[in-house]
Amino acid sequence: MLQGFFLFSIFFWRTWLYSHVLFLLVFDLLVFRYRCMLHNFAGNIEMYGILDAIASGPIDALTSENSTMVGVGMSMEGIEQNPIVYDLMSEMAFRHNKVDVKAWIDLYPSRRYGRSLPSVQDAWNILYHTIYNCTDGANDKNRDVIVAFPDVDPLFISILQDKYSYYEKQVSRGPKLKETTESFEQPHLWYSTSEVIRALELFLESGDELSGSSTYRYDLVDLTRQALAKYANQLFLQVIEAYQSNDVHGVTHHSQKFLDLVEDFDMLLACHDGFLLGPWLESAKHLAQDEEQVKQFEWNARTQITMWFDNSDMEPSLLRDYGNKYWSGLLRDYYHPRAGIYFKFLIKSLEEGNGFPLKDWRREWIKLTNDWQSSRNVYPVKGAGDALNRSRWLFNKYLQSPDIQSLNEAAVKHVI
Repeated sequence: MLQGFFLFSIFFWRTWLYSHVLFLLVFDLLVFRYRCMLHNFAGNIEMYGILDAIASGPIDALTSENSTMVGVGMSMEGIEQNPIVYDLMSEMAFRHNKVDVKAWIDLYPSRRYGRSLPSVQDAWNILYHTIYNCTDGANDKNRDVIVAFPDVDPLFISILQDKYSYYEKQVSRGPKLKETTESFEQPHLWYSTSEVIRALELFLESGDELSGSSTYRYDLVDLTRQALAKYANQLFLQVIEAYQSNDVHGVTHHSQKFLDLVEDFDMLLACHDGFLLGPWLESAKHLAQDEEQVKQFEWNARTQITMWFDNSDMEPSLLRDYGNKYWSGLLRDYYHPRAGIYFKFLIKSLEEGNGFPLKDWRREWIKLTNDWQSSRNVYPVKGAGDALNRSRWLFNKYLQSPDIQSLNEAAVKHVI
């Protein structure tokens, strides 16, 4: 985070600049002699990948005419997400032939959980052909509404209805964003959400036999998180659609469903060490040598994952939510109240018959952000709770009804 460099002596700034000059000098070597994977930005938590490309790309580069390739590398901005992507890419450094991904996937549950069951094997095959088959050419930067909430007048969010061919039959497509605005980038979606919900159902069927595995529990929480995040995006659009129809009851109803979901979401993430805010903050504080540094380093850590500190009281930073995370504690204490502020002003706007008070929303949001960044409350560093039971409960509550299935199908952007 650049702010950290500015707060210390010029020596650190010169070191940082010198390091980047060196980087430019070796960039040619890295690009032309190493096959590097840039998979993730800012450590965002989003299930995403292109396994077929990973399984073949390095071999294609190695065997191409006049190839000077000498190695395989990874240049992600953040790790600790999508283990399957990094497992396969790490193997490619030792492979001389392309990988049969279907056969590799069939063995993956046994390697990861210590045993395999038909249901979880079927689930991974679904994920291979959906989440881990992103072929639309877009780089993934997580802009889910929960973690990257819009800063825009709701009337500027264009909603449309259309018909959409899905598995050779017509289904009604729900509200979606017509276009990207400067303040609301449409979340990336490249797969059938109903298929992914089916994969989650198969994961849950394996739970009684596999829940003793920490890696299974991690994958279960992550997959449940992925399904609920896409559902939340659609809930938000229902709020906006109701607002644009001057339906204050609809706004109140759908916004409360959204806020309830975020609360439940936080409880799910709290079940596993891999989805906690606490380790991030404690690791930053652990580097400090005195109490003043403890405060500074914690502020740095909180600021990096929310809004970078170049905002005013009325204008948010352009670098906001760049380092967003699905972490328990962050959802409960920051993302949830932020959404609540926006919804409060939506309802107030309709009740008073006035336009959306964008400046008032920004003022309260920025104050919430600055207050949270400066706070010192301590968060757990160990997961607590039964991941399997909570995932089953959330699946039954949010992802099973016919209305929810229709809503999730409506979110698909491309014909599968």
